[in-house]
Amino acid sequence: MTSTEPRADRFVRELTELKIPDPAAARSTLWLRLGGALMALGVILGASGYLVTHNTLDPLVQNDGLALGIAGIASGVVGSALFLRYSLTGFLRFWMARQSYDVSLLAERLREPDRLRDPE
Repeated sequence: MTSTEPRADRFVRELTELKIPDPAAARSTLWLRLGGALMALGVILGASGYLVTHNTLDPLVQNDGLALGIAGIASGVVGSALFLRYSLTGFLRFWMARQSYDVSLLAERLREPDRLRDPE
């Protein structure tokens, strides 16, 4: 390492050496989009279930609307969990790499005074 190397360039280089997978990989992006789509589908199913149950007097059709509404709630919960899991994974992966870099930088700074005191 040269002393003229900028800190950001060194951080990027050390990230590639750690072989931390890219948080924008295709599979995690797919799950993130699927979670968003399931959340949107949950809202649509919930609204359509509400409309079906309130626009009829037939109990059989109302039960179908209730089933649609419950499916919408389940879809929204699963979609929210997927979206939250994969969005936090990308953030926390970067945060962990950043924390590791800062700790190693701190360790280097703490070792420098020892080098100056110890004559070799």
